[in-house]
Amino acid sequence: MRSGAQLLDTRDSSEFAAAHLAGSVNIGLGGQYATWAGTLLDQSAPIVLVTDPGAETQSALRLGRIGFDRIEGFLEGGLASAKAEGSAPHIQATDRLSPQTAAGRMAEPDPPLVIDVRAPARARRQVDRRHDASSLNALRSGLSDVPRDRPLVVFCAGGYRSSIAASLLQRDGFTNVSELAGGIAAWEAAGLPLSGSGQSM
Repeated sequence: MRSGAQLLDTRDSSEFAAAHLAGSVNIGLGGQYATWAGTLLDQSAPIVLVTDPGAETQSALRLGRIGFDRIEGFLEGGLASAKAEGSAPHIQATDRLSPQTAAGRMAEPDPPLVIDVRAPARARRQVDRRHDASSLNALRSGLSDVPRDRPLVVFCAGGYRSSIAASLLQRDGFTNVSELAGGIAAWEAAGLPLSGSGQSM
């Protein structure tokens, strides 16, 4: 990484949230892996993989199919090996908030900035229109516009995109980043209110 490599973590979003290497981007194999890797990674820069043990080859092959062939290697033994070697200062976590906890924070006098990274076609009903929203692509290109003096909560439909977004924010130096566990599906299942159709947050 010090010499310019990208650190790509292909584990499930819940595993990534619990612990990951600082500076890594989470694009899980279980979702639109190739699509988002092709969109968010730099094809000209080398890539180092962090995967579940046994998923290294699949992670690399699927990148190769879209022209990302500068795979320099992978973290042998997965994240467990980094923990075992005492790399705690380099390991981060992402808070995953229950819908009730997120709603409570949004009701505080100084609420977090809530960022919606769902696909535009799905972002019709918003959690709370008082807060700014952004698609995942817009977030990547507009990180300089995100305030660094407020806590951030990102959400999507089910948790896949929000994990990508949280990892991008953390890689860019944001330290107070949370995500809504289970996404908007969990929010609705908890019976929490949504703002009207067609509104922006």
